[in-house]
Amino acid sequence: PMLCLLLKTGLFRKRSPCRLMQESLPVTAPYVILKGLPTAKFYPDPWLRQMGDIDIMPRREDYAQTCDELLKAGWREIENEVEKARGRHRLFIHNGFIVEVHAYFAYKNDPEKARQLDDLILGNINPSHELPDLVNGLVLLDHINHHMEEGLGLRQIIDWMMYVDRCLPDEKWAEFCELAKWFDLERLAVFTTRMCEMYLGLGEHRFCSGVDEEICVRFMDYVLACGNFGNRQEEGALVSKGLLGSARTPGGAFRYLQDRGMLTWPAARKYSVLRPLAWIHQAFRYLKKGLRRRNTLANLRRERQEAKKRNVLFDALGVSRQEKGIVRYRDGEYRRP
Repeated sequence: PMLCLLLKTGLFRKRSPCRLMQESLPVTAPYVILKGLPTAKFYPDPWLRQMGDIDIMPRREDYAQTCDELLKAGWREIENEVEKARGRHRLFIHNGFIVEVHAYFAYKNDPEKARQLDDLILGNINPSHELPDLVNGLVLLDHINHHMEEGLGLRQIIDWMMYVDRCLPDEKWAEFCELAKWFDLERLAVFTTRMCEMYLGLGEHRFCSGVDEEICVRFMDYVLACGNFGNRQEEGALVSKGLLGSARTPGGAFRYLQDRGMLTWPAARKYSVLRPLAWIHQAFRYLKKGLRRRNTLANLRRERQEAKKRNVLFDALGVSRQEKGIVRYRDGEYRRP
């Protein structure tokens, strides 16, 4: 409670929020803090950065120990069946603070590249719990990549803009670009940067000059259409972005329905005989939601057209796609569901 009071009243404003938070975590195993909290140092005042969940990633062999230490220190686990099925992280809450302990982070269609990105993150764990700037940039980009189909927020875009402003001058682009290209993040980096220059006041950079600005316009339209500042969208808002976006091929639509069905149908996760039927379960969920809406057919046609436009945008940005199978880490292996 005292830590909450100090953070809210600003009595410790001279100290970084990242430093204060890591001092409050009862975790002895080595770990790294990901995404938002370390990004605060790139802002003119670190306390200007709105704080959400705290994301940490311990070494693979320390994952269970890290979760146990939080539980023993009085943190309560937030049960989430969808996240449990994905196995990406576990959530814990204490005195109003939420911590996500990641078993894996990368959001990729390629198992080898997913493993290599996570290895790069884990290989840079150090006593400061903060990643080197080069690796931190990749994490911020892959975070945007992750949320493209699940509700991208303006906060993720601003985090990237602040990072570029402080850490990515033109002289450092060649080094960063080599890694970004390997992890299929180069185009996302270039177009996101140019979009920030066009709309958010970021100074101009040579490495993104000459890009197709029409893509940047459509990208910003999509960010604003998501209508959030970093929060996740509910399932109903994801139907057109997910199912309709994946339905350009029968295989893509089937994989999407099967994957979502496994996440939303506990019985299929418990009984292996039901797993092949998960796509049917999910199809009926969407059908039920659709029948409750007014002007169902007109809405579906409109959402289908919007999904086609998003597919073109996502292809131009080179983002990972659910329809191609997002890699998960389970039992020591990276593989598609």
